[in-house]
Amino acid sequence: MAKIDLVKLRKTFGAYVAVEGLDLRINDGEFLIMLGPSGCGKTTTLNMIAGLESASAGDILFDNVNVTDVPPHERNVAMVFQSSLLYPHISVRRNIETSLRHTTISDAERKRRIAEAARMLEIEPFMDKLPGQLSGGQRQRVATAKAIVREPSVFLLDEPLSALDAALRLSLRSELVNLQKRLGTTTVFVTHDQVEAMTMGDRIAVMNSGRLEQIGTPDEIYNSPTTVFVAGFLGSPPMNLLEGELAGGFFRRGGLAVPIQGPSGKVTLGVRPQDVAVTEATAPGALPVTVYAVEHLGRESVLIADDAHGSKVRALVAPGWHARVGEKLGIMPDPARCLLFATNGARIYETVARAA
Repeated sequence: MAKIDLVKLRKTFGAYVAVEGLDLRINDGEFLIMLGPSGCGKTTTLNMIAGLESASAGDILFDNVNVTDVPPHERNVAMVFQSSLLYPHISVRRNIETSLRHTTISDAERKRRIAEAARMLEIEPFMDKLPGQLSGGQRQRVATAKAIVREPSVFLLDEPLSALDAALRLSLRSELVNLQKRLGTTTVFVTHDQVEAMTMGDRIAVMNSGRLEQIGTPDEIYNSPTTVFVAGFLGSPPMNLLEGELAGGFFRRGGLAVPIQGPSGKVTLGVRPQDVAVTEATAPGALPVTVYAVEHLGRESVLIADDAHGSKVRALVAPGWHARVGEKLGIMPDPARCLLFATNGARIYETVARAA
């Protein structure tokens, strides 16, 4: 396996900066998620780790050995892409075997690896079929087998589940995590899906505009976001972010008054939908809102409402809870669960004392 260090890594395409000054350590045997919106630099970073893209500046180290200028085939990495990229005219068995084409292992070792990969990915019944005879999920299992059969030091996955239906994604998520833990291979998984990130990774590296916004465990990223971008990107339904004024021990926005001590001035208040109470529109200190929609999810429902400033506000409510579109209600955040962010997007910490 391998420890990976990215040191002041930079990638430009002409005048466009795709990755800027990235410093990141990926621990030996870790399952690291690179999460962010399209165009944030996560796939470019993955391609630089693989050697498919050259770095414009900075270094890539595997176990303290600089591999920045080492060609891809000498890095002992394996990749799985969004598309399974299988040869359509040859069998599953021969597709997997192509990954061992340039190795010097014996025939017996070759057969052992293929059989072991097929057993682990549960594709033994399909080994003599063509890719076109398989479902999307089965093809992704074959693509994964092609990658692990090489026994790489680093396993790189670029949104491998995004083309699959929801039920299949759910199944393969747990299969990939289980497989990675059994193999212990250092793994970097790129996704824009924050549910995948929260459920799969040992740590999550959140990217934004080519820069690393925050890295931490799923719990750390969710409960202690360091920037307003991370706060808004992680969570389903997403965190409510309300711009307002902090003065006299209260955060105020329209009729909303939340008792919070902190530095006076313009701030953004963040609060998760599960930490918001729904009240009458005339309740003292509540934010007046108008019902926009109610999403019924079975075990819970989500109220989506508009405030007077045109922002969408979400609150988790009991299953079967109903309200009419256009109905006037009030929203009251729990002061003890609120976060504050400065106008530059940074989290406000020491200067904030949440009211009891």
